[in-house]
Amino acid sequence: MYIASFLISCDLVIVADAYIKGPMLGQGGFGSVFAGTRSSDGLPVAIKYVTKDEEHEDMEGLLPLEVALMTRVNSAPVCPSVLKLLEWFDHPGRYVMILERPDPCQDLHRFCEENGCLDESQAKKVLLQLIDALKHCESRGVFHRDVKPQNLLICTDTSEIKLLDFGCGHLLKDSEYKEFAGTLSYAPLEWFRSHSYRAGPATAWSLGVTLYKLLCSSLPFKSARRVRRLRFPSHLSADCRQLIRWCLRAAADERRSLQDIEQHPWLQSQHTHLNDSVQTGDALCATNETEGFSIYTSPSFTMDLLW
Repeated sequence: MYIASFLISCDLVIVADAYIKGPMLGQGGFGSVFAGTRSSDGLPVAIKYVTKDEEHEDMEGLLPLEVALMTRVNSAPVCPSVLKLLEWFDHPGRYVMILERPDPCQDLHRFCEENGCLDESQAKKVLLQLIDALKHCESRGVFHRDVKPQNLLICTDTSEIKLLDFGCGHLLKDSEYKEFAGTLSYAPLEWFRSHSYRAGPATAWSLGVTLYKLLCSSLPFKSARRVRRLRFPSHLSADCRQLIRWCLRAAADERRSLQDIEQHPWLQSQHTHLNDSVQTGDALCATNETEGFSIYTSPSFTMDLLW
């Protein structure tokens, strides 16, 4: 796939002239991400260097899938809950993405580690924005495939959410996916049973795991491969528990769509103001957690960012 108007073949010197590179935010098998600022106006950005796989390292001008997906989701009208790709540069051996970097912000995993799990009111605000982002991706034919707290930025002064990292994403299709990219502890049950999954039910599953993690500070199941009866902390409301069960039904075809989840009574029970200050429920959080692990499939990857 080629998009000539969007491609800029260049030497990395051009990137260095246009942007001032700051401290590293994250690193993985694919490459690395740095904080940065735009030289012309001081705009905070993230600079992502992605190493090309051997098959494509000498093919300048070929549009990387991650860039193609972000181009789709960033075309007008944009969704404020999806991180923006500002521009990108092609170079032999790797490409460079210049991304929006809200300031101040933090990924939700790190935010909850430092401040405690979210209370239900704040979790509703997060989930509604995440659903908006995922519906927007769906409308643009994009399947994110790696929804988790680490891939959600929270602007700590506004509570606005940004979905990031399309490195594990793919074009949306109605048929089953036979390969996995993302984080196994958020992978749907059917992947472990049949090594196949569909986009809608897989997204609902990862949404449920994410919500549980934000509210309880732990994953809902000790092993992604051994799913047992859901157990909830006593402080969670009945409506909240029901919504999580909707997302985590063992049978993929019984999971609700994003539109149904958005209309659940728990999300409609009160008016949510996105500009409220962030509230956390440290005393309500579980203390034990069994973390999953990530797999990396070229060119897909997962990583944690120190935003």
